[in-house]
Amino acid sequence: MQTHKVLKPGLFITIEIRPGQNWPFTIGSTSDDFKTITCELLMEQPRSIEIESGEEFLIVCATEGGIYKFPARVVEIEQDPVQLKLSLLKGTVRVQRREFFRLSRPLVRARYRPVNGPDDILSADLIEAPVKDLSGNGMSFIIDKSAELPSGSPLRTEIEVANGGTISLVGQVVRCIPDEPILGKSLLCVHFALIDELDRDRIVGHLFKEQIDRAGKRRRSPRRN
Repeated sequence: MQTHKVLKPGLFITIEIRPGQNWPFTIGSTSDDFKTITCELLMEQPRSIEIESGEEFLIVCATEGGIYKFPARVVEIEQDPVQLKLSLLKGTVRVQRREFFRLSRPLVRARYRPVNGPDDILSADLIEAPVKDLSGNGMSFIIDKSAELPSGSPLRTEIEVANGGTISLVGQVVRCIPDEPILGKSLLCVHFALIDELDRDRIVGHLFKEQIDRAGKRRRSPRRN
């Protein structure tokens, strides 16, 4: 696999150090032969993580073409802030996106903020935008064309669901579709790159409940002669 077509400087990645222990990083550079990369933890805290030189784990990144998993080994590590130099190993795989029920125009409120540095993780200034559709794996916002973002951009995202409070996660832009669903607007398609599985279950549960409620309303609607 030509990894240079996937792993690029500035790309948001998730490093699965141990099962259930995932950290968000951004790629700083790639070597000329595309066999090593450097990356930095995309969070102000913690200032250090438990990892040693020679340790192996998976790099996960989402692109428009699918989700990729890259085996990697730690070559160098710096703490405070956390920076890694990684050697890419053989065995890269492309996996299909998880299939989740998707609901159009769900009854949720959502906000997002592009993440360009640690300050964006903590900022309370988020952009509210209409939600075109939502699933347990991703969502799409309706935004102005002037607000389009490049594929791979990380997004801090908050979703308010009925009786479920606010769900916070890190998303990643898959693509922007101009003039959708109306002229002058764009569809910002987002993959949930870093989300607690309990929160994913809350989203899916909300969607199923809303689908049932919609079906009940259709059944109760009087027929027209």
